[in-house]
Amino acid sequence: MELKLVPKLQQSLVMTPQLKMAIKLLTLNHLELKDAVAQELVDNPVLEEVNDDVSRATATDVEAPAGSAPPPAEAATEVSIGAGQTQQDAGANIDWESYADSFNYLPPAAGSGRDTQFDDLPGIDQTLTRGETLEEHILWQVRMSHMNDLECQIAARLLGEMNDDGCLDAAPVATPEPAAAAPKNGTDIHADDDEALLADGPPPDAAPTSELEAEAEPVLLADGPPHAAAGARIDPVQLVATELDVPVEWVDAVRRRVMRFDPIGVLARDLRECLLVQLEVWGYDDETLVWRIVDRHMRDAERHNFGAIARDEKTTLEDVGDAMRIVEQLEPRPARNFTAQGSMPDSTYITPDVSVQKVGDDWVILLNEDGLPKLKISKFYLDQLRAAQAAREAGHKLAADPSRTYIKDKKRSAEWLIRSIYQRQRTIYRVVESILKHQRDWFDGAGPLRPLILKEVADDIEMHESTVSRVTSRKYVHTPRGVFELKYFFNSAIQTGDGTNIAAEAVRDEIKRVVAAEEPKRPLSDAQIVKILSERNIEIARRTVAKYREELGILPSNRRKKVF
Repeated sequence: MELKLVPKLQQSLVMTPQLKMAIKLLTLNHLELKDAVAQELVDNPVLEEVNDDVSRATATDVEAPAGSAPPPAEAATEVSIGAGQTQQDAGANIDWESYADSFNYLPPAAGSGRDTQFDDLPGIDQTLTRGETLEEHILWQVRMSHMNDLECQIAARLLGEMNDDGCLDAAPVATPEPAAAAPKNGTDIHADDDEALLADGPPPDAAPTSELEAEAEPVLLADGPPHAAAGARIDPVQLVATELDVPVEWVDAVRRRVMRFDPIGVLARDLRECLLVQLEVWGYDDETLVWRIVDRHMRDAERHNFGAIARDEKTTLEDVGDAMRIVEQLEPRPARNFTAQGSMPDSTYITPDVSVQKVGDDWVILLNEDGLPKLKISKFYLDQLRAAQAAREAGHKLAADPSRTYIKDKKRSAEWLIRSIYQRQRTIYRVVESILKHQRDWFDGAGPLRPLILKEVADDIEMHESTVSRVTSRKYVHTPRGVFELKYFFNSAIQTGDGTNIAAEAVRDEIKRVVAAEEPKRPLSDAQIVKILSERNIEIARRTVAKYREELGILPSNRRKKVF
């Protein structure tokens, strides 16, 4: 055995910086790409943005080489690679150094997405706003009410225990009755103890304040008292009363007062209390049928068991139907129209990366370049490098200069960025072009989506499946039929009765149409939907129908039934 150096030749996959940047930009959607380009403009001094008033011909003194292909936004029909020519061969003869210096992937008329006529308007930081939270809305009403400082403090502390639905998070913890021989302590607060709590000191038979707190502490722990059942949770009203050292009745009185603020029912302990307080504000009492349904028969109402409600209340189904129409107008989630505390609004804004429009009998693919700045290499830094190169060729010996190394690195990074953006735009165009070719019937409105997998598109554009997957993730296309994620057009195949295949999304659409056409008072069961689909030459199992129905958010037949 000996230790020696042995040369070895092997092949391995190396992630070069260029490849890493290309993969990173390929996975970004339009909004993320704009942020990435803006950040690169800040970090890289060699990279510059072309002003709107500077034309493409005068932006730089270096023109793109004749062998470089125009970007998709300028010549959408010239971005595809011919048969037998790979993507690497197409760009092998391109002088990327000169090309990056003069590259512009926006049409001259589009500019950088800014309009000079709005330059005098305030910036986005002065106009950006957010939705009001429920807590802010309630606190505003508390300040406008006639509550004293202590009541305002109690209300603010109760709002801290509120969940995203606008109700309190926990139910009361049942406290066992004290033993007969045990003296009265502070673990239970009764109405007749208010005078003692408001007095200068505790009653003679009560323990000192510190002992009261020590006795009450086990009940107020999140895990519950030692004798509490497993999973028991503390009552937030009692928790607030203990933290603020006030009677529970005071806290509950403030809570009941806040429950009648807008939206009605906020800080309710459960759904029943939330709905009852709304009925009370609307003028209903416990003598009305709608009150009794909410108070006693919510389980039967949820199951549409209206016959049982009519029998228990000794009334007719018509009266139950009239009461249920009122119940349907109640709001079970008071916080529905407000932004959750500490979070952003639920609205998701989508900017399509590409749009497909029909012009005559042909479909035209347009890449979304709005807001992306024009990029070029700084002429100042290029002159510095050229001067150093000229001096070196003239025979002058130059001392090592870290600044030149820094400029070279940043120039290389800028070239990679411009090249990666170009490759990203071209790849997206080719993927959408292939999808359009495979799903032409769907775009024309002449048929459903056909089964399509990533491998078919990858083989069509001569790229790897992982590249197609990165392109179709979180990127959207605007079509005459709406905005869809690119992954929407990829579907698994389901075999029909005649041996042909149909896309799973087409089956979901068919189930949606069948349910929409059913009679509301006699909804179709999953077995009946299977039979109807079988008549339409779609053979699937009942459990598959149930799975697709749940994905579409369609309730079971017993929950869809309209009795009235």
